[in-house]
Amino acid sequence: MADYDFIIVGGGTSGCVLASRLANTCAAPTVLLLEAGGKTDDPSYLYPADRFSLAFDEPSLNWQYKTEPQSQLKGQQIDYSRGKGLGGSSAINFCAWLIGGEEEFNEWARLVGDDAFDWKHTKERMKKIEHCHQEIPATYQKYVNPKVEDHGTAGVLHLAYGENWEPNIMNSFQAAEQCNMPLNPDINSGNPIGFGMAPACIYDGRRHSASSAYLSDHPPNMTILLNSMVDKILFSGSTAIGVRTTNGLKFYARKETILCGGAINSPQLLMLSGVGPSEALRQYDIPVIQDLQHVGKNLQDHCFAACTLLQKPWTNERTAFEYNGDAKRAAKAKDKTDGTNTMSITYSPVPMGWFKRDSIYDSSEFMALSKATQEFLLKPTVGLFEISTHAPLLFKGDYSPQPNDRFFTALVYVMNPQSKGTVLLSSTNPLTPPKIDPNFLSHSFDRRVAIEGMLQLMTFLETPAFQEDTIKMIGCPKSRSEADVWDYLSTNLGSSWHMSCTVKMGKTKDDGCVDSSFRVFGVNRLRVADLSVLPLLPNNHTQSTAYLIGETIAEKLVTEHGLQAGKVVSPKL
Repeated sequence: MADYDFIIVGGGTSGCVLASRLANTCAAPTVLLLEAGGKTDDPSYLYPADRFSLAFDEPSLNWQYKTEPQSQLKGQQIDYSRGKGLGGSSAINFCAWLIGGEEEFNEWARLVGDDAFDWKHTKERMKKIEHCHQEIPATYQKYVNPKVEDHGTAGVLHLAYGENWEPNIMNSFQAAEQCNMPLNPDINSGNPIGFGMAPACIYDGRRHSASSAYLSDHPPNMTILLNSMVDKILFSGSTAIGVRTTNGLKFYARKETILCGGAINSPQLLMLSGVGPSEALRQYDIPVIQDLQHVGKNLQDHCFAACTLLQKPWTNERTAFEYNGDAKRAAKAKDKTDGTNTMSITYSPVPMGWFKRDSIYDSSEFMALSKATQEFLLKPTVGLFEISTHAPLLFKGDYSPQPNDRFFTALVYVMNPQSKGTVLLSSTNPLTPPKIDPNFLSHSFDRRVAIEGMLQLMTFLETPAFQEDTIKMIGCPKSRSEADVWDYLSTNLGSSWHMSCTVKMGKTKDDGCVDSSFRVFGVNRLRVADLSVLPLLPNNHTQSTAYLIGETIAEKLVTEHGLQAGKVVSPKL
């Protein structure tokens, strides 16, 4: 048994940020960070060239969740990867740094009644996080040209555009121009509408994560315990007093316990501990500490579909390299001696952008939405779908890739999902994954966005910029008919792993699970701070929001407990 001032359950993105910020205050409280996984700093995990494959190649870093069969999608069970280990999903994701549109953060603030979440405060915190290296090749500055003053240059997390851009990146920008898609020189400006490029969490030849950014030099008042899975929150009446791990160890918090387990594990742990929908808890004979109806509900995520071009041999060495096991093994062996090979320098950030489409606004599906939802979707910085390029080969239809094939894969993502899913207990055993049902494309508006977005993606790929180097299109709808597009989508859908909103923030327990200070309604000294608390899913790539949540709750706890923020965490190389 051991006592600490603060116990943080989950060493993922938000948990690393929070633990560091609390421990580095002038008051130097004792902080215990409990993480179910292990270390993620092995050099073999940090290669930029593995950023698309690491989650699948290293099962020890991944919870390896799968969704329930999606009946509306021909029974698909969709990969629902979550990072397991220090840094969480920031240690296995695709490294993109996308913040989202300013109106989404203003809406978050409005929904919860707290200006701390509006765009003004979000931008300030992002500058505190970011250490942007904005060197961009002159050839591309017409298309990618962020203003230095709008981004952080002395923060904790290294972000960069890379020194070696893939040779056919220019084709993406030219294609956007050819089909009259708007361009955007800074999609992280608060207005993401248009085609552009954002930096990646890759610098100096390696991946940077929440653990490398925030925990590489932690103070002695912080204790980090790895391979320590929490199976129960300990209560005295309605007050959280600590936690128990699966091996029976108990730890007690003098001040507060904060869950940072993410949108799957945080609601699971709450329910296993007696906080959640009472009827669901009684089904498993779990004593009810607090009946909170929204725990495990309101799951939101960005689903996507892909189209792939089989291209001519000279187009891109990267995709041939990806599917050549011998070449990758040789490159990794060489990296151990010189650190400057393909594994370190391959991959620049990828072109991407957010878009609107009149046919969506004119649709009966849009007209059927509530007036408030329509008004939000019409705001100028709110995109309806995202398109990104230079993705891995995801859906290839009946084509069998050959060793030296070159591919070009582009994705379309559904934003502002109206489909809502659930995370439900499947057992009282914490090692048994919960039932995860994102309910993708179950709402008619989401289906309309997916269809129209795919049609836009097909138009984009059919431009002269791509056709000159294309042999044929694979892994795509048979035609542009709505029936064929829907048939393809309902067979070939993926998750962006942006799962959120399952312990959503609200003004009262009638519309949420936590308040705007992250406190769980109806109990004391217990908070949740991860993507599960989002009241809406921003139109971004959510790792940036996970960092933001960690910074925001840290500020609130420092103020409430009089800790006086002091020592500045400096970026490490």
